[in-house]
Amino acid sequence: MTTLSIEPRKLATQLALATGGSLLVLAALFYAVSFSSGDASPARLLEVLKSSSWFFFGVYAVTMLAGVVVRAWRYTVLLKASGEQAIPDFKNMSLITAVRGMTVDLLPARLGELVFVFLLNRDAGTKVSSGLTTLLFATLLDILVLAPITIAIGLIAGFPNKTPFLLALIALFIVVVFVFGLRFVFPRVILYFEPLTESSNRVVRSLASLVVSINRAVQTTLKAGVFGQVIGLTFIIRLLKYAGLLLLFYGITRSNFSGLADMGPLTVLGAMIASEMSASLPIPALMSFGSWEVGGMTLLSIAGALPNEALLTMLGIHIQTQAIDYGVGISALAALLLLGRRIREQGVNGDTGRGVCWGCALAFTVFAAVLVYFGMQSMKRQNEVNVADVDAAAALSPEQRPAWFRDLKGMVVWSSNRFGNHDILKMTLPDQKITRLTTDKHTETYPRISPDGKKLVFVRSHKEWQSQRDVKPWDVWLKDLQTGEEKLLAKWGTAPDWSPDGKTIYFQRSPNQIIAYDLVSGKEAVFMESGKDQNMRTAVELYNPSVNQKGEMSFFFRNHGQPTNVIRKTDGKVDIVHREGCQITWSPSGKYVFYVAHGGKQINLFKRYFPDSGKAAPWLDLPGDFSHEYFPRLTQDEKYLVFGASKGGHEHDMADYEIFLWEVNSDPAQAQRLTFNKANDSWPDIWIK
Repeated sequence: MTTLSIEPRKLATQLALATGGSLLVLAALFYAVSFSSGDASPARLLEVLKSSSWFFFGVYAVTMLAGVVVRAWRYTVLLKASGEQAIPDFKNMSLITAVRGMTVDLLPARLGELVFVFLLNRDAGTKVSSGLTTLLFATLLDILVLAPITIAIGLIAGFPNKTPFLLALIALFIVVVFVFGLRFVFPRVILYFEPLTESSNRVVRSLASLVVSINRAVQTTLKAGVFGQVIGLTFIIRLLKYAGLLLLFYGITRSNFSGLADMGPLTVLGAMIASEMSASLPIPALMSFGSWEVGGMTLLSIAGALPNEALLTMLGIHIQTQAIDYGVGISALAALLLLGRRIREQGVNGDTGRGVCWGCALAFTVFAAVLVYFGMQSMKRQNEVNVADVDAAAALSPEQRPAWFRDLKGMVVWSSNRFGNHDILKMTLPDQKITRLTTDKHTETYPRISPDGKKLVFVRSHKEWQSQRDVKPWDVWLKDLQTGEEKLLAKWGTAPDWSPDGKTIYFQRSPNQIIAYDLVSGKEAVFMESGKDQNMRTAVELYNPSVNQKGEMSFFFRNHGQPTNVIRKTDGKVDIVHREGCQITWSPSGKYVFYVAHGGKQINLFKRYFPDSGKAAPWLDLPGDFSHEYFPRLTQDEKYLVFGASKGGHEHDMADYEIFLWEVNSDPAQAQRLTFNKANDSWPDIWIK
């Protein structure tokens, strides 16, 4: 009888290759996301895992164990169909299947599957040919069920392009061709192997005997008439698996990434399937780390997610699944070793056909319940976004505000997606009346009020919805706040800001250029261009220009993803203010700059830097739940700071930022919350008479 052995030296080589492959792929992914905004560090990944839902993690463990039982059931049916007599009892088959789940991704190209064959052969006496045949048909059945699911998801939820449809159709075609080859071509090829079973060469004889034995098992399985039953079992396996992955996805994103949590379950399922496809590629990867993340991260990013958030989510899911797989697998392996006896040749008792029906009904119920629940949650959040100030009752009336607030005369503007795409909203002070300044179907953001309070500059996207992460497809517009008239100032520009005298607008373009637009002449001039500037010869990305009375410009740039705050002096020299910071802005007096930095309660806080002394100091970090501060802007007299803050969500397009107003140098706990909406309220500006 043919036996299977595992050589330690080859196993060590495969593990080393897989580890190196995973490290290379993960390094490439982290390098790629470093060019996007947001943190994707190991520390942030640890925070994501700590804050994910333990309840959902526990429910996933239950679905995983149920999947192990159904897989064991399917393997038993396929082994019996191959004509195998040495079949383990159901308890031990479940243990072997659990070990297989632990090792399946341990080696490159799913070579860990062979551990399943090894255990059957070593402990149960199951023929290697029967084990390999069972794995072959299990893989074909997985593809046969997975491809139609992929197509159905694409038809219902829609994919960003036709690639998933094409891959699914190709996979179906390959399965059909392969089965045809097994049934009609393989038996003819075997005729050339049969004489070799009598060869005097031991290696040739063993190999030929194995191939002939596999063909015998394949042909027996094809004629056994069990495919209706095993397709039903495969369907149950997929439903349980995807229900569990959905739970892990929302368990992570609901407490960390609100933008991802708003994605519909079918889109998320598409990402999970994309991860399975990329993990199945023959890429050397330890436990599929790296190769699994590629597919899901790519699809989530195409669907609008921040790359760093997509990567952290997929890594978090992968780590949690591996924790369960290895916990269960190691326990199962220990149980097998402790049994210390050959597994009895015993099949599955009972009416398996009826069991399949009940199993399908149970798995479908669980899967449908998960889909319906998260679908309703997604619709609920979308409705919250589309209704203005749904919880406005929580806002304070002017009479309930402090005296300094009641004395204000002016307005706050900001960008909000509470009506769908982002529009520019205005709140008058102190009455807090909110009105929409723009109703265009395109995305509008980054509003900045002129020094005299009469005009507003902002940006509008080229297409209806546009992520702020893409800084290119925007145009700079000017709006007269008294007449409502709008005027296009510049194409392909974003992040505008006024000069202190209100005669020039500075904005970024390309994105390595800073442009100065003269409102009197209507002409543009390149104020600075990295790569051509004598003090910045590398073509790095430039962001958020702000110019003081002297003509000194503050901005931040990204070099390989790392943001750095700088000041460009009038002589062209560039002084570094702070690394790992962003959104640096001059105070109206020009005496200091303020910016976003790390180190606060929820990562972010505001700091100030005084160029004359070269000293920086923390400025504001809110003590409450909303302590992830962003988008700071000062009034002309520098008495009040308006800004956005979230409960930890960072994503600029969809995270629940609220607008706050703070009397400078007062108790941070006394900062006044201005907006009360589950939508994204961002990029505020303020003007006070």
